[in-house]
Amino acid sequence: MNHYTPEQLAAFPWIVTCDTLRPEDLLPKFWNAAESCAVWLDRPQLLNAETLANLQSLVGEDSSADDWDDDDAAQTLHDLTEALNDAAPMGFHFGSSDGDGACFGFWLTEDWVEALEHCGVAGDSDPEAVAAIVAELDALGVTPDNVEDTFQGEAEGYTEEHAGADYAQQLFEDSGLQNASCDGWPFRCIDWGAAWTELVIGDGYSLVQWSHARWLVFRSV
Repeated sequence: MNHYTPEQLAAFPWIVTCDTLRPEDLLPKFWNAAESCAVWLDRPQLLNAETLANLQSLVGEDSSADDWDDDDAAQTLHDLTEALNDAAPMGFHFGSSDGDGACFGFWLTEDWVEALEHCGVAGDSDPEAVAAIVAELDALGVTPDNVEDTFQGEAEGYTEEHAGADYAQQLFEDSGLQNASCDGWPFRCIDWGAAWTELVIGDGYSLVQWSHARWLVFRSV
């Protein structure tokens, strides 16, 4: 599970190449993407010595046409694909696009596509934003397997505090507790913000921001 910083996700090579299937063109582009991931992840071993040697021989600065070998190129391209898949952000995989076999990049896995769609988030949205939300959900213990149990709805607000208060009020209005004991939640809270804080502390609720004023609500299981 690889987690990248927001700055790294902004510069991430989501689409590595979309215009060729020629190994001599794919190898340097895959190589550049793998080198970037290795630096960001602080994993110099992402590409092993044999793969690096083959790359230098096949497409390095000092390589020549006489150095080209189809079998070595195919194996090295396979090794690069495996390395890039291993370096993919949490919830993503590396490969060709379902709609374009010549378009190689990082794509959201099918289980996460379905999980986010359950939350009303399109899996083909901006991959930078999607990767950030998947990482946050993973940190909360939300997985494709438990998303139906943990997802509680949406809230609106320009800050997490406002969104939490909005959800607490929604929950109360939908709960039928209006005539409940004044000793229970949320009557013992001073305001909706306090009611939300109690939901966070006592019942494991969390907010995950999706857009400027849109938040997804989850509850730990």
